[in-house]
Amino acid sequence: MPVILVGRTHNHVGKRLWEIIGYLKDFGVGRMVARSAHERYPEPSFYRILSARPQMDTGRPYMDEDNIKGKVLVERVFRGVNEGVVDLSKSAYKTDFKLIHKHEEHRYLEALKNCKPKEAKILPQTIELPPLLKIIAERENHECKELKLVVNNTRTYRLAEDGETPNVNITLGLQTPASPELYEGVLNKS
Repeated sequence: MPVILVGRTHNHVGKRLWEIIGYLKDFGVGRMVARSAHERYPEPSFYRILSARPQMDTGRPYMDEDNIKGKVLVERVFRGVNEGVVDLSKSAYKTDFKLIHKHEEHRYLEALKNCKPKEAKILPQTIELPPLLKIIAERENHECKELKLVVNNTRTYRLAEDGETPNVNITLGLQTPASPELYEGVLNKS
Protein backbone atom coordinates (compact mmCIF):
# COMPACT_ATOMS: atom_id res chain seq x y z
CA MET A 1 0.00 0.00 0.00
CA PRO A 2 1.53 3.35 -1.01
CA VAL A 3 2.24 6.03 1.54
CA ILE A 4 0.21 9.19 0.97
CA LEU A 5 1.57 12.36 2.55
CA VAL A 6 -1.04 14.81 3.75
CA GLY A 7 -0.32 18.40 4.72
CA ARG A 8 2.48 20.82 4.14
CA THR A 9 6.10 19.77 4.06
CA HIS A 10 9.04 21.71 5.48
CA ASN A 11 12.79 21.69 5.10
CA HIS A 12 13.66 21.63 8.80
CA VAL A 13 16.17 18.97 9.76
CA GLY A 14 16.99 18.56 13.43
CA LYS A 15 15.35 18.87 16.83
CA ARG A 16 13.53 21.53 18.78
CA LEU A 17 15.80 23.76 20.83
CA TRP A 18 14.21 22.66 24.11
CA GLU A 19 14.68 19.00 23.17
CA ILE A 20 18.42 19.68 22.90
CA ILE A 21 19.07 21.97 25.85
CA GLY A 22 16.67 20.18 28.19
CA TYR A 23 19.18 17.35 28.55
CA LEU A 24 22.23 19.59 29.03
CA LYS A 25 23.67 20.82 32.31
CA ASP A 26 22.34 24.31 33.23
CA PHE A 27 20.12 24.09 30.12
CA GLY A 28 23.16 24.42 27.88
CA VAL A 29 24.38 27.84 29.03
CA GLY A 30 27.67 28.50 27.20
CA ARG A 31 27.07 25.84 24.54
CA MET A 32 26.62 26.50 20.83
CA VAL A 33 23.73 25.44 18.61
CA ALA A 34 23.17 25.96 14.90
CA ARG A 35 20.19 25.85 12.57
CA SER A 36 20.27 23.57 9.57
CA ALA A 37 18.52 26.25 7.48
CA HIS A 38 21.61 28.48 7.89
CA GLU A 39 24.06 25.86 6.62
CA ARG A 40 23.50 27.00 3.04
CA TYR A 41 25.52 30.18 3.66
CA PRO A 42 29.31 30.12 3.31
CA GLU A 43 29.75 32.36 6.35
CA PRO A 44 29.41 30.82 9.83
CA SER A 45 26.01 31.10 11.56
CA PHE A 46 25.42 29.86 15.11
CA TYR A 47 23.94 30.72 18.50
CA ARG A 48 25.69 30.72 21.89
CA ILE A 49 23.20 30.15 24.72
CA LEU A 50 23.40 32.81 27.44
CA SER A 51 20.37 31.92 29.56
CA ALA A 52 17.46 29.52 29.33
CA ARG A 53 14.37 29.41 31.53
CA PRO A 54 11.80 26.76 30.57
CA GLN A 55 8.12 27.34 31.26
CA MET A 56 7.41 24.55 33.67
CA ASP A 57 4.08 23.14 34.82
CA THR A 58 2.29 25.94 36.67
CA GLY A 59 -0.39 23.74 38.19
CA ARG A 60 -2.57 23.58 35.12
CA PRO A 61 -2.61 20.06 33.72
CA TYR A 62 -1.10 19.54 30.27
CA MET A 63 0.10 23.16 30.14
CA ASP A 64 3.44 22.45 28.50
CA GLU A 65 3.83 18.73 28.48
CA ASP A 66 6.17 18.74 25.44
CA ASN A 67 8.46 21.34 27.04
CA ILE A 68 8.54 23.56 23.97
CA LYS A 69 8.00 26.89 25.70
CA GLY A 70 10.31 29.10 27.67
CA LYS A 71 12.64 32.08 27.40
CA VAL A 72 16.01 31.60 25.68
CA LEU A 73 18.55 34.41 25.33
CA VAL A 74 21.36 33.76 22.89
CA GLU A 75 24.26 35.56 21.28
CA ARG A 76 23.48 35.36 17.57
CA VAL A 77 26.12 35.18 14.85
CA PHE A 78 24.49 35.24 11.41
CA ARG A 79 26.56 35.03 8.22
CA GLY A 80 29.73 36.06 10.04
CA VAL A 81 28.24 39.11 11.77
CA ASN A 82 27.72 39.14 15.53
CA GLU A 83 24.21 40.53 16.04
CA GLY A 84 24.39 40.61 19.83
CA VAL A 85 21.92 39.22 22.34
CA VAL A 86 18.63 37.99 20.84
CA ASP A 87 15.54 36.37 22.36
CA LEU A 88 15.10 33.06 20.54
CA SER A 89 11.86 32.06 22.30
CA LYS A 90 9.64 32.63 19.26
CA SER A 91 11.54 30.19 17.02
CA ALA A 92 12.64 27.61 19.61
CA TYR A 93 9.76 25.32 18.62
CA LYS A 94 11.13 24.72 15.11
CA THR A 95 12.64 21.30 14.51
CA ASP A 96 15.71 22.85 12.92
CA PHE A 97 18.39 23.01 15.63
CA LYS A 98 21.47 20.90 16.17
CA LEU A 99 23.98 20.93 18.98
CA ILE A 100 27.55 21.81 18.06
CA HIS A 101 29.87 19.44 19.88
CA LYS A 102 32.54 20.96 22.09
CA HIS A 103 35.35 19.60 19.94
CA GLU A 104 33.80 21.28 16.84
CA GLU A 105 33.18 24.72 18.40
CA HIS A 106 36.70 25.90 17.56
CA ARG A 107 36.01 25.42 13.82
CA TYR A 108 33.05 27.82 13.99
CA LEU A 109 35.07 30.36 15.98
CA GLU A 110 38.03 30.14 13.56
CA ALA A 111 35.69 30.59 10.59
CA LEU A 112 34.24 33.64 12.34
CA LYS A 113 37.70 35.16 12.80
CA ASN A 114 38.61 34.58 9.15
CA CYS A 115 35.29 35.93 7.86
CA LYS A 116 35.51 39.33 6.19
CA PRO A 117 32.47 41.60 6.38
CA LYS A 118 30.87 42.31 3.04
CA GLU A 119 31.46 45.71 1.54
CA ALA A 120 28.32 47.87 1.61
CA LYS A 121 26.92 48.90 -1.75
CA ILE A 122 26.97 52.68 -2.00
CA LEU A 123 23.99 54.00 -3.95
CA PRO A 124 23.82 57.46 -5.57
CA GLN A 125 21.75 60.17 -3.87
CA THR A 126 19.69 60.89 -7.00
CA ILE A 127 18.58 58.90 -10.04
CA GLU A 128 17.18 59.98 -13.38
CA LEU A 129 13.43 60.12 -13.90
CA PRO A 130 11.71 57.00 -15.21
CA PRO A 131 10.83 57.25 -18.94
CA LEU A 132 7.10 57.87 -18.54
CA LEU A 133 7.58 60.40 -15.74
CA LYS A 134 10.23 62.14 -17.84
CA ILE A 135 7.73 62.54 -20.72
CA ILE A 136 5.09 63.94 -18.34
CA ALA A 137 7.62 66.36 -16.79
CA GLU A 138 8.67 67.63 -20.24
CA ARG A 139 5.03 68.05 -21.28
CA GLU A 140 4.25 70.10 -18.15
CA ASN A 141 7.55 72.06 -18.34
CA HIS A 142 8.95 70.93 -14.98
CA GLU A 143 12.58 71.71 -14.36
CA CYS A 144 13.08 68.59 -12.21
CA LYS A 145 15.20 66.03 -14.09
CA GLU A 146 16.22 63.75 -11.18
CA LEU A 147 14.56 61.97 -8.26
CA LYS A 148 15.97 61.74 -4.74
CA LEU A 149 16.65 58.15 -3.82
CA VAL A 150 15.27 57.02 -0.44
CA VAL A 151 16.85 53.88 1.02
CA ASN A 152 16.81 52.37 4.49
CA ASN A 153 20.49 52.15 5.45
CA THR A 154 21.44 48.55 6.16
CA ARG A 155 24.64 46.56 6.33
CA THR A 156 24.46 45.91 2.60
CA TYR A 157 23.14 49.21 1.18
CA ARG A 158 23.56 52.88 2.01
CA LEU A 159 23.31 56.24 0.27
CA ALA A 160 26.47 58.05 -0.78
CA GLU A 161 27.56 60.94 1.42
CA ASP A 162 28.31 64.37 -0.05
CA GLY A 163 31.44 64.10 -2.22
CA GLU A 164 31.49 60.29 -2.09
CA THR A 165 31.38 58.31 -5.31
CA PRO A 166 28.81 55.49 -5.44
CA ASN A 167 29.97 52.01 -6.40
CA VAL A 168 26.55 51.01 -7.84
CA ASN A 169 25.16 52.54 -11.02
CA ILE A 170 21.36 52.65 -11.27
CA THR A 171 20.01 53.13 -14.77
CA LEU A 172 16.38 53.43 -15.73
CA GLY A 173 14.86 53.08 -19.12
CA LEU A 174 14.39 50.38 -21.65
CA GLN A 175 17.23 47.91 -21.89
CA THR A 176 17.55 45.08 -24.37
CA PRO A 177 14.44 42.93 -23.92
CA ALA A 178 14.69 39.21 -23.21
CA SER A 179 12.48 38.48 -26.25
CA PRO A 180 13.19 41.12 -28.93
CA GLU A 181 10.81 39.47 -31.40
CA LEU A 182 7.89 40.66 -29.26
CA TYR A 183 8.83 44.26 -30.01
CA GLU A 184 9.24 43.96 -33.78
CA GLY A 185 7.24 46.62 -35.55
CA VAL A 186 6.99 48.88 -32.47
CA LEU A 187 8.30 52.36 -33.11
CA ASN A 188 11.09 53.48 -30.76
CA LYS A 189 10.80 57.22 -30.17
CA SER A 190 14.03 58.47 -28.58
